[in-house]
Amino acid sequence: MKLNKKVVESMTVTSAMLVMTTITAFGSSTEESISRKIERTALNKNGTAGVIHELYNDDTGVLSENNILMADIEKVQKDIVGNGSEDSLDTISGVAEIGELAAEAVTNAEISDVPAETEDVQETVTEVAQLSAEEQEWEKRVMANVEEDMNIRTAPDENSEVAGKFYRGDVAEVVSTDAGWTQIVSGNVTGYVKNDYLVYGMEANELANEVCSVYATVNTDGLRLRSEPSEEAEIVTTANAGEKLKVDKEVETDGNWVAVHTSDATAYVSAEYVGVELNLGTALNSEEVAAKEAKEAEAKAAEEGKKPAVAASTDEVTLLGALIQCEAGSGSYEGMVAVGAVVMNRVRSGGYPGSISGVIYQGGQFPPALNGSVANVMAGGVRGACLQAAREAIGGRDNTNGALSFRSAASGAAGTVIGANVFF
Repeated sequence: MKLNKKVVESMTVTSAMLVMTTITAFGSSTEESISRKIERTALNKNGTAGVIHELYNDDTGVLSENNILMADIEKVQKDIVGNGSEDSLDTISGVAEIGELAAEAVTNAEISDVPAETEDVQETVTEVAQLSAEEQEWEKRVMANVEEDMNIRTAPDENSEVAGKFYRGDVAEVVSTDAGWTQIVSGNVTGYVKNDYLVYGMEANELANEVCSVYATVNTDGLRLRSEPSEEAEIVTTANAGEKLKVDKEVETDGNWVAVHTSDATAYVSAEYVGVELNLGTALNSEEVAAKEAKEAEAKAAEEGKKPAVAASTDEVTLLGALIQCEAGSGSYEGMVAVGAVVMNRVRSGGYPGSISGVIYQGGQFPPALNGSVANVMAGGVRGACLQAAREAIGGRDNTNGALSFRSAASGAAGTVIGANVFF
């Protein structure tokens, strides 16, 4: 049986009694002064109460105070003066060892059943299961059990000012819980939320695992994503330190591999080179909510003005990603998307070949494709960010205003500068 996370306040008396009991047997070889002291010790449900009861039996007065098991324990201190006998000194040395062993035994002992005066005390004593590390982590956490979001108020009153919003998938720390309301701290907001829409502790943990994404953060450069959970499997792409890969929660592995999402399939990475954790959100204060909603409105407007997506195979996504890596891989993400957008604008234009591969390998257009650099990148694995930029461009995103060409920004050509290139 495991011990609870709290400990009994006083345990040293156990070894002290063992030592003094042994010394009493050598009364003729020592002189002693005795002092006695009665102390009340809280045994409660969280300590090694069974050990104490075993040792003291009727020498302790056991009683219940506010559902906590208490004991009146007589502590005896004896000052021992040896008479110079070597045997006596050896005996005292041996007794010291016994005391140390007894103390160690008490420290390592597991709790046993303790007789209780009342049924309530008995229940308290027997509830000793130690919280796991995960349970301890979630003991004071709470999540919003809602479809979208709920308001956080500045006071436990539905008519009070809104301090922010608590979204589905967000986690908060509990400050206090009263009738109907819980005060929480999450992100940059502190306030009150209705208990009716919350789940606590391990229930919150279960909800988090159900609704939150899981990400694997790469901790090494050049991590290979493979088509199967095997070092012999085909390399799909590579990822560098710091990149976050979305875990495919539907795929079970043996623990040595982690299944992650790619553009249109599942790939596998070695668990040794990633850190896996829930993507827990935090609440937003009023200013952050306003900024979030403005960004969503902007994204919606951009989505409505997007060009139609182009159907593309995995090979075409990888090819475009490789070109992006060669042309803009050392620059900003927006610069990567822009290179992909130029290729897709040409595919849609009617004035260039009508396929991604046809545009990329058209004579005299993209030097990295013609000198073998693109092929080398594909063989070694395309970076995740470049693949994502390729997918966005194929999906219709164009941040170049329809540009069909680009050059180095250092060329001085007129156009829209994005990253290290100018687009026109």
